[in-house]
This record gives sequence, C-alpha cells and structure tokens, in this order.
Amino acid sequence: KKINNLYVGLGFFFLFISLATIAVPIWPYVWYRINPKETDRDMEKIVREISPNKVEKKENTFSRIPPLDTSLPEGSFVIIPKIAVESPISTSKNYKEGLDKGSWIVSDYGTPEKTELPIILAAHRFGYSSWSTEKRNKISYFNLPQTANGDEILIYWNQRKYKYRIYKAEESSFISDYSADLILYTCKFFNSPIRIFRYAELVY
Repeated sequence: KKINNLYVGLGFFFLFISLATIAVPIWPYVWYRINPKETDRDMEKIVREISPNKVEKKENTFSRIPPLDTSLPEGSFVIIPKIAVESPISTSKNYKEGLDKGSWIVSDYGTPEKTELPIILAAHRFGYSSWSTEKRNKISYFNLPQTANGDEILIYWNQRKYKYRIYKAEESSFISDYSADLILYTCKFFNSPIRIFRYAELVY
C-alpha cells in the first residue's frame, strides 16, 4: 500500500511538472485571448517615460564604425546569440508599428552610427496571441532574463556589424545608466511597472 501511494504521489508530481512545462509557452496565448486589450497596455508600459534625468551627450566616435559587409542582410537587426534572438529593428516613430515587428529603437536617442546618446531598444516580452512560440522566442525579449554579464549582442545596421557586451543586468522602472552604448529592455510581468534592463558596451 505504501509503495502504491508512493507511485501515485510520484505520478501526480510528474503530471504537475508536465502540465507546468506545457503551460509556460502557451500562457501568453491564453492571457491575450482572455484580455485582448492587454497588448495595448503592455505597449504603453514599454514606452512610458523611462528617463528621469536629462541625458548628457557623449563624444560621437565615428572611428569605431566597422567596415561595410555586403554579405549581411539589408535592414536592421539585433542578434542575441545566447537566447537565439534575431529581431528586426524598426525605426518607425510609431511605437505600436515598431513593437509589432520586433524591436523598436526609441526615437531621439542613439543609433550605431550616432553614439552621442545610447541606443535604446525595446520589445514585447509576451507579444501577441497571433505569435507562435517560435516567433515570440525569435523576435521578442521573452528570454532576455536568461542573459547575463559578458553575453554578446550584435546589431546589423546598414550592412555593418556592431558587437556589444552586456556589463549590467537590472530590474527597475527606469533607466539608471546612460553611460551604456546599448540598452535593451522589456516588461517583466503582464501587469507591472518593473522592466528588465540589459546594459551593454560597444566592443567594435
């Protein structure tokens, strides 16, 4: 009887683990089906004011621009090898349009070619119910929390490859370090002002 109870207990335990494993990737689908307007709320949280202080411009280091590489794809992309992200970068002034396609480069800040201000890239964490798990993992920052100091980030911009390295990971409601060359961020939870930040420095 004790052995039977043990097997039953183990069975329920593994069943719970299996259901939890299945629920994690499909939870965003369920959430956005139940709350279709939540995507708009997420957008508002992502683009809400994150600059508590005036940002001082740095010297524009044009000498650090890498050579043209015509083998790179046209367009702009952010690549995070650690989490297999290959997200298109939108320069649209319309953040909704930009976030719908992948990463949105925050207006009025830096670009890889204009380094007086940091590059700020924002993206959905959970995305839309219409996104597949594969698409979410590829173009959103769903797995950004899995990155750590020392991890590499690449930006393809005008067929030039810029390499950055993460030096600080943080959870906050605003940007705390404007000395970074690149800042990535996304929301932590569905309903929370806390964002996940990654600060990176230009390697070349």
